[in-house]
Amino acid sequence: MPGSAMMAGCSMASMPISGGEAAAPLAKRGPSRYAAAMAKEAATAPDTRVPDTIGAHVRKLRKRRKMTLERLSELTGVSVSSLSRIENTRLGMTMEKVDLLARAFGVSPEELVSRGLSATEPQPEAAIKAVPQLTVDRARQRRERQDREITTRYLFEDSPRRSLECMACTIQAISIWDSEFLRHPGEKIIYVMAGDAIVYCQDKPPTILEAGDALYMDAYVWHSFVAVNTRPVELLVTYFHGPDSHQGLLETRAFTPEDWATLQAD
Repeated sequence: MPGSAMMAGCSMASMPISGGEAAAPLAKRGPSRYAAAMAKEAATAPDTRVPDTIGAHVRKLRKRRKMTLERLSELTGVSVSSLSRIENTRLGMTMEKVDLLARAFGVSPEELVSRGLSATEPQPEAAIKAVPQLTVDRARQRRERQDREITTRYLFEDSPRRSLECMACTIQAISIWDSEFLRHPGEKIIYVMAGDAIVYCQDKPPTILEAGDALYMDAYVWHSFVAVNTRPVELLVTYFHGPDSHQGLLETRAFTPEDWATLQAD
């Protein structure tokens, strides 16, 4: 977003007067009728500057991501009327709302409340000096996390400029109804390194994957995968979340067979 609070349409008072008259020395000329009319119009024109407020920042972030107030309300749980009042600086924000909005926009809470808007505005391509990335992720330095039936080892976790998330997962054989379903923005690829897996994906029938198989999917629908045949499955999971790292929300929930059948029937 622009660091300045001025909109792209500048005030007419700041526009230079061009044409044949510009050749005459300014000190020897009185203001023309045209110039006087322009000055009067500029003096009485409404102020079109965008206030440099947190509310204005929220509005700019929302419009930049092409979100409606209704969609932002779905992502944050904050009512449409409250979001509108926040954008118009008629309602203050609690730390909880700051955190919810920051997660929805894919920015840090510090960036959201900062009055300097340039941090989230993409720079012109010519102003950016491209520096090729090359990062090595060492196995001995990789951190392992255990969450329910899934052991996850994140690859390139400390590379902030990446637009890909990549992780190696070991998943135990449990009932799909005991697993945690998730959905999030982006596109996902699952590659089976060892074992067999079953994938449940919203609006699709269950899919069995064997060692060496791969699956591509849009990740914004509900999905889950577990090992089958009583043995753990080793997966390499990669998903593309676009240039705005961690944008949107990761949602999780459990399904019963009845819940899933209802969802599939909708």
